[in-house]
Amino acid sequence: MKVYLVGAGPGDIELMTLKSVRILREADVILYDALIDKKVLDFCKENTQKIFVGKRKNSHLLDQNEINELLLKYAKEYKTVVRLKGGTPFVFGRGHEELSFLNSHGISVEIVSGVSSSTAVPESFKIPLIDRSYSDSYRTITGHKMDIFKEIVTSFHPRENLVIMMGAHNLKDIVSHLLGVGFLPKTPIALLSKGCSQDALKISATLEKISQKDSGFFDYVRSLTPLIIYIGETLNAADSIN
Repeated sequence: MKVYLVGAGPGDIELMTLKSVRILREADVILYDALIDKKVLDFCKENTQKIFVGKRKNSHLLDQNEINELLLKYAKEYKTVVRLKGGTPFVFGRGHEELSFLNSHGISVEIVSGVSSSTAVPESFKIPLIDRSYSDSYRTITGHKMDIFKEIVTSFHPRENLVIMMGAHNLKDIVSHLLGVGFLPKTPIALLSKGCSQDALKISATLEKISQKDSGFFDYVRSLTPLIIYIGETLNAADSIN
């Protein structure tokens, strides 16, 4: 018996790895997330059990403890169990929580990395994470909890970019905080919705312009999830070729 924590990538089925496809073809049971392109399930055997355990904001079919218990249950009953996650298992995917739980019960676990949306989505819009003319670093951070976000992002550096995951619902507060800790009003920002899919959408602005938007705009942004907020001067590199 073995459990595979498999990254399904950012939503484009062609960005899945050869290894992840091979393991899907061998799987007896698959527990899959909300952001998975359902076409990936076509790789499975005809008799593979497919169980949806997706979690979205304010809508959790199962909590994490229940998912852990399901993984343990099926691992004891079947040879190959797959936990299929969007992106890659250890980037905002709670993969290590599942690994620790299963290991504590003597279950063998293998991690199969996927392409992370934190890099693939900006690249799908031809936005570099690093461009030597503009930047030397980037930081990937969740915008889900504003108290933690404020503790981590405390200053501005013109040669660092922010890649903010799960921040659509807090966009107004994020922008307000950044301006308050010294980010320049003219700093470029891009809202990258549903990257790597046919419904991809990019909204470009500056922090100042976003801060001046009305409540209707922020309601609209919340409807665009999954969404990545990209902030930094390196957006100028993308603009220079578009």
